Amino acid sequence: MRIAFTLTRASDVGGVERQAHSVAQALLDAGHEVHFFAQKRDAGVDERIVFHRIPNPVKPLRATKVWLFDRMCQRAVRRAGPFDLVHGFAKTSRQDVYYDGSGCLADFQRYSIDRMPAGWRRSWRRISPHQRVVAAIERRRYTRGNFRRILAISELVRGQILSRHGLDQDEVETLYPGVDLERFRPGSEASRREVRRELGIPEDAPLLAFLGSDYRRKGLSTFLKSLTVLEGTHGLVIGREKPARQRFFAEQAQAFGVGWRSHFLGLQPDPGRWLAAADALLFPSHFDAFGSAVLEALACGIPAVVSLNAGAAELVADGKAGAVVADSTDAQAFARAVQPFLEPERRIEAGFLARQEAEKHPWSRHVKRVVRVYEELLADGGEAPRR
Repeated sequence: MRIAFTLTRASDVGGVERQAHSVAQALLDAGHEVHFFAQKRDAGVDERIVFHRIPNPVKPLRATKVWLFDRMCQRAVRRAGPFDLVHGFAKTSRQDVYYDGSGCLADFQRYSIDRMPAGWRRSWRRISPHQRVVAAIERRRYTRGNFRRILAISELVRGQILSRHGLDQDEVETLYPGVDLERFRPGSEASRREVRRELGIPEDAPLLAFLGSDYRRKGLSTFLKSLTVLEGTHGLVIGREKPARQRFFAEQAQAFGVGWRSHFLGLQPDPGRWLAAADALLFPSHFDAFGSAVLEALACGIPAVVSLNAGAAELVADGKAGAVVADSTDAQAFARAVQPFLEPERRIEAGFLARQEAEKHPWSRHVKRVVRVYEELLADGGEAPRR
């Protein structure tokens, strides 16, 4: 097959980006041809992928940038085609298969804009040109004739699509992402002690992990506040963030009195090593269509305490491989939920169950289903969306 992927950034880091990259690698290994249409390409992208750069001439103008990306992607795909199928992962309005890894705009607004103080800023954000362009693309994307199959990253997102766009149940399928079970795997006691020595903390000190980009949306403030309740517990903060915002949260940790117990590591090439050394993951996201960090933590054999607002909470058996907390801002509730897993025996038992759950979601299973969807569409011979 000759497949085109449309996405904003070609990368092997990040949630949807890593997912698209992993699917592409599996397709390439099986002998298929994969093209990426994106604005950026990171250094770690598989060289076998044919890359088509989509220009980004209006960087400061968010609304125009999103609108142009959609239009220019369609034009570039037409020029480079024909393709057997086009698989979209970004804010695009027409494709054969769309993988929704971010959820519906109106639901995202509830957890972002609606949390802003009441006033003109909040009102403007809701009706801003950027928000209106994104909403228009979303409406076109879920209009019959502009897609052949929709894949949702979680039941949370599937429910949003069905309720907001009036599609039939069989038009939208939940397909959880996979996890690299070799890259993310349980560590040894020796590696746990080694990580603590590197951090300069006692070898028996409890250690909680926070993993993800966009610290504000992922609930880093809640994570830091939970450390104030869990005396003697240290926190690892891993992930990409703007320097100014990272400084803000480092200062916040100091203001909370947990600066000396908060270790900001930034983006790490081997996050699995740090996850496997932690006692648990805290994921107090205010909104996450899924949250790959949760599945990666389970694969590393550590329990995950997750916000109900994250789709990945659907994979966490409450009280077994972790816990689910209803309020993403309730630091006390997160501290109470994780406390039992800091006991060595409970942590080991939960870690075993966590790894078992992760092993149900290897990339091979995810890719097999994606390829099967491609085969179903090609065999069906239905009309492709206009591009």
